[in-house]
Amino acid sequence: MTTPPEHQNRNQGQDQDHNHSRDHDHDQSQDRIDALLLERWNRTPTHPALISGETTVTAGELRDRVLQVATALRAHGVGPGDRVAVHHERSVEFVVAVLGTVFAGAAHAALDVDDPLPRTLALVADCAPAAVLTSPSLRDRFQDVAAPVLTPEEWRAYPPNSLSPYGSPDDPAVVIHTSGSTGRPKASLIGHRALVSRLRALQSTHRMDERDRMVHHTVCSFDMYLIEVYWPLLAGATVVLAAPRRQRDPDHLAELIRAHRITTFYCVVSLLDLFLLARDPAERYDGLRQVLTGGEPLPPELVRRFHARSTATLTNLYGPSECTIYCTAWTCPRDPDPDAVPDPVLIGTAVADTELWIVDEAGALVRDGEPGELWIGGAGLALGYLDRPELTAERFVASPPFAPGQRAYRSGDLVRRTGPDGALEFLGRVDRQVKLRGIRIEPAEIETVAAQCAGVRQAAVVAHGQGADKRLTAFVVPEDDLDGGELATAVREFLRARLPHYLVPTTVEALQELPLTANGKLDRGELVGRAEEATLPRPWTGISATSATDSAAQPATTTAELERLITDVWREVLAVPAVTPDDDFFDLGGDSFKAVEVVERLRQLTSPELPMAALLLEPTPARLATEISRTLARTPDPTAAPAPIADRSPASAPTPNRILRRIPTQQEHSR
Repeated sequence: MTTPPEHQNRNQGQDQDHNHSRDHDHDQSQDRIDALLLERWNRTPTHPALISGETTVTAGELRDRVLQVATALRAHGVGPGDRVAVHHERSVEFVVAVLGTVFAGAAHAALDVDDPLPRTLALVADCAPAAVLTSPSLRDRFQDVAAPVLTPEEWRAYPPNSLSPYGSPDDPAVVIHTSGSTGRPKASLIGHRALVSRLRALQSTHRMDERDRMVHHTVCSFDMYLIEVYWPLLAGATVVLAAPRRQRDPDHLAELIRAHRITTFYCVVSLLDLFLLARDPAERYDGLRQVLTGGEPLPPELVRRFHARSTATLTNLYGPSECTIYCTAWTCPRDPDPDAVPDPVLIGTAVADTELWIVDEAGALVRDGEPGELWIGGAGLALGYLDRPELTAERFVASPPFAPGQRAYRSGDLVRRTGPDGALEFLGRVDRQVKLRGIRIEPAEIETVAAQCAGVRQAAVVAHGQGADKRLTAFVVPEDDLDGGELATAVREFLRARLPHYLVPTTVEALQELPLTANGKLDRGELVGRAEEATLPRPWTGISATSATDSAAQPATTTAELERLITDVWREVLAVPAVTPDDDFFDLGGDSFKAVEVVERLRQLTSPELPMAALLLEPTPARLATEISRTLARTPDPTAAPAPIADRSPASAPTPNRILRRIPTQQEHSR
C-alpha cells in the first residue's frame, strides 16, 4: 500500500488536539448542516457527490433531489422540532431521504432494515415521527403507523423548491438509538451545532477535498455512518455506497476501495483486523491515505501490522453517541521501534470544541495519572435523550462544580491521562455496558426481553472473550418441569424475533439456578467463567478437504464430502457440539464476522475463488456444499487447488483459536 504523490503532503501540518480545545474562527450563524451543504452544492454542482454501483449523482442533482424530499415533507406539515423515520436500504435514496429530512427542518431517525419488525416498530413509536420515508418493498411495515408514509416515487412528484434553511443551530438534526440499561432503547438528540462542530474537527485534522472518496458502509444504527455521509459531502468529496447488506463483506469493501480509488476509510477495529489478515495484493489499497477506526480497543499488534502494510495514517477515534460521534482522537505514530506502540493503544486527546474532565466517585477532579470517570463537555454534546428528562438530567449534568455554567456528559468510561500530551488511556466501564464490534450493548436490555419469554423464571446475560472473539451468552432458569434444552432454543428464537442481530446472544444455556455470591447477589464472574469454558475452541486437528474414507487424502470434491468438511469447520468456529447439513449458520450463533472466518477456512481447504457472500446466501452446510461444488467446477486449473493442511508449512497453518489470527512469522511482520 502506498500513498499517491498528489496526496502525500495533505496530512502534514494537521492541527494538534488538546484536552481543552476550542475553535471560534468560523461564523456561528453557519452552524446548520443544511446551510453548509447547500453552499457546497451550489459552488460545485457538477462534481460527483454520490456513487452507487453504476449510478453517479452530481452535487447539483443531489441538491435537487434533496429539495424534493424537503418540499414533500413540508407539504405534509413537517418542520422544526419534528422527527422523520428513515427506513430504507443503503442506496442513493437513503442518503436523499436523510438529507431531505434535515432540509425540511426536522431530525432524521434512520432505522436498520435488518432489524426485526417488532424492534423497528418500537423505535418508530419511541421517536413518534411526523412522517416515514421508506422504499416500496418496506412500506407495508408501517400500515398501522399514523404518520404519512412516503416512498421515492411519491416524493419525486414534488418540485425541488429553493427552501431557505431556517431554525436554530441548536435544533435537533439526528436521532440515534442506543441500547438502554432499563430494557428500553434510549434515543440521543443531536443538534446541528454539535454535528457541524464534529465535522469541522475532522476536517481540521484529516482534511478532504474534491480529490477524495470515502465509502459509506456502516449500518445506520451506528452513529459513525454520519461521518461517512456528511463529512465527504461537506468537504466536496465523493461518497461511494457499499451494496445493501454487504457492509460486512471484506471482499466487497476491498473491491470498492480498489475500483474507486478510495482515499479515506472508516471501519471498526475487528473489521480492520480482517482486512489486514487478508492476502490481498498491497496495490489493492494503494489509494488509501487515511484510515479511521474505533468502537473497540485497538490492539498494538494490529497497529504494527497496519504500518507494515500501509503508508496511510491510522487514527483511533473514541466517543459515545451522546457526544456526537467522537470526542477524542489519537493518530498512531509510525515508529521504527515496534515496541513503541503503547499497550493499550491510547484513545487520544480532545478534539476541537471539546472539554474533558476525569472525575472520582465523590465528583471531584482526580490528579493527572489517576483513574476516574470521563466527563465530556463542549459544543459536541447531544441535546439530551428524547422524552427522557430524568435520564437526561442524570447523565447530562448542568453546571458541575468543576465547570460552572457548562454541561457535562457522564460517559461511564474509566480513563486516565498518560504521556506528556495528556492522552487518555481507556480502562473499562463503571457499569455493565459492553462494546461488541463497535456497538454499545446493555446486557440488561437483553435480560429484560428474555425474561418475557414464556417459561423463563430468571435470565442473565454476560459478555466474554476479547476483540473479534467477544460474544454474548444468556443463562435462563426455566419454570418448574420445563425442559431446559427446549427452553434455551425457544428463548433464542424469541430474542431473534425481537432484537437486532447484535443483541442476540451466541449461546443460550438453561440452568437450574443462577449462581449467587456469599452476599446473595448474582455471581456474574462465575457465569463468565462458565460461558468461556463452554466456548473454548477445540484444538486444531488439521481438517482438510478430504473424505474420511479416502486414505490418499485427496481434496474433497463430492457434495457429501464437502458437507462433512463444512460441518467440521462450523463446529470449531461456532464452538457447538454438533452441526447437521440443514442447520442454519446464523441460528447456531453465527454472525458476519464468524462468517468471514468460515469462508477463509473453506477457501484454504477447497477453492480460493469461493466468494465471501456464499455463506450469507447459502447458510446451511447442504446448500453451501452445493455452491462450493459449483465454484470448484468453474475453477479453470484444478492443479491450483490448495494442498491438504497436513502438507502445509507451520507458518501458514491455522492456530487453535481463529484461522484469522495466525501466528505471525518473521516474514509476515516484515511485509
